[in-house]
Amino acid sequence: MNKDSKIRFAFTLAETLLTLAIIGVVIALMLRSISRVNPDKDKILFLKSYHSIELAVSNIITDASKYDQNTEENADFSSVPLSTAFANVNGTIYCTDGWQNPSGGETGVTCSNTVIDQSNALCYFLAEQINHVGKMDCTAGADTMNFKSTNGVCFYGWANFGTEHIEGAVDPTCNSKNIYKIKVFKDGKMTVEDGAEGSSQHDAFRWIQDQTQIKN
Repeated sequence: MNKDSKIRFAFTLAETLLTLAIIGVVIALMLRSISRVNPDKDKILFLKSYHSIELAVSNIITDASKYDQNTEENADFSSVPLSTAFANVNGTIYCTDGWQNPSGGETGVTCSNTVIDQSNALCYFLAEQINHVGKMDCTAGADTMNFKSTNGVCFYGWANFGTEHIEGAVDPTCNSKNIYKIKVFKDGKMTVEDGAEGSSQHDAFRWIQDQTQIKN
């Protein structure tokens, strides 16, 4: 063999295409895994809103200054708040019809608006707990925004509590694309009911169910 001759090795076209196909499959599998690990933005925003309401509801219903804790049953939202109950929402005081300004040296507040009753108390108390910005309307119907929280969540329908429950709604981004309904019962328990397949309500139901399964 001539010492100047060299043996050259190279991939055939078929081998190159096969290698590219294998790389493509690996990348596709990696992307699927990454998408599962990547958090769902809508899910995170909804669950954050849900848990902030859950905490606020728990604080409200166990607040002895708002509801009588010494009844035969536990305090519940179907009862009229105590006559001395009030909500301090960004410096504006909202109170019940039975409010009397304290006398005899007691420390009290000056009531700005005597508007709190059984139906809308939860709305005012939520606004106090969660903190809102801009206009607040706790006399509005289900389709009207009650208030917007300082972290950008819009609240709808929290001013019409019945004898057993209220079904309020939250829009975690205030863009009206994804509005989720949350049901609060008179004893303070909360639930999210299912919606049609593919709807934002169905997503919310599934997210809550997934949480429950993990906890159990």
